[in-house]
Formats: sequence, C-alpha cells, structure tokens
Amino acid sequence: MPVPPRQPLHELYLTSHGELESVLLARVKCRETAADLCQEAFARLCHLDDLGSIGNLKAYLFKTALNLLCDHYRSQPARHAETLAWTTDTPPEAEDLRCAQTVALGEEELDKLVAALAGLPPQCQRIFYLNRFEGLKQREIAEHLQISIRTVEDNIKRALLHCANTLNKP
Repeated sequence: MPVPPRQPLHELYLTSHGELESVLLARVKCRETAADLCQEAFARLCHLDDLGSIGNLKAYLFKTALNLLCDHYRSQPARHAETLAWTTDTPPEAEDLRCAQTVALGEEELDKLVAALAGLPPQCQRIFYLNRFEGLKQREIAEHLQISIRTVEDNIKRALLHCANTLNKP
C-alpha cells in the first residue's frame, strides 16, 4: 500500500533529526556545521522523486549525511589554502614588541645566569655547556670527556640547581 511521499519524511524528521545531528556533531565538533550537514541531508531526501523505492529511509538519510560529511572534509584543505594564502609575495613583518625595559630586564637576567655559571667548577661548566648549548646527550658528553654518565647527570643537576637558586635570589 503506497504511502504519501511527504508523510514518511515528516515522521523521519521528527524521529531522526536529533540523532543525526548528534552523530554529525561528534564527528565535526562544530554545532553549526553539523546542523548544516543535517539540513542538507534532509533537503536531498526531499528532492528525490520516488521515496517508496527506498527500503530503509533512515539508513539512506544517514548514508547521505555521511557522504556530505566526506565532501565537507574533502573541501577543507582547499578552504584553508584560500584563507591562509598571502596576499603579497612577502609575508608581513612581525611587530617589534620589545621595549627598553624588557630588554634591560632580559640582559640583567642573562648577566645573573652568566655569573651563576661562573661560580661552578670548570668541569661542571663544561658539561652544562655541552648539554644545554651544544645539544649533546648525556651519553655523548660522557664519551667525549671520558667520564661516567652518572658524573654527567650529577653535574647537570648541580648546575641547574645552582642556576635556579642564584636566579631566584632578589
């Protein structure tokens, strides 16, 4: 017995709209996008000529919505490329946010750090420099200086604690 075409859509909307929008929201993490995709899926269903030939209208709706979601994701890189493209050949120059006071405070802190490092034994200074400024790993430092890894670890710890204590003093 044929059912009038608009009645199943109305019932489907009432029973499935919230569920479909929730499924889409879980995937896109944007309420507006989920609502747009859900609306578009229902709109596509409304434009079909023969709803009676579809066996499971709800499954068809969800499949349509997921296809729209795939299309949405496919179009994303193109959208981002347009919004992120420079309008000129050279990127804009960053604003210089330094002020004399900030520079002076930074130089003062750097002077404190240099003084703190100068108060360490020469081997400790060397190990700290190789680790923090040359980027060598503890094992590499131990091999280079022909000392144990434990000695390297202890000296790095000693230097860090000494610097932290010195810089935290008023």
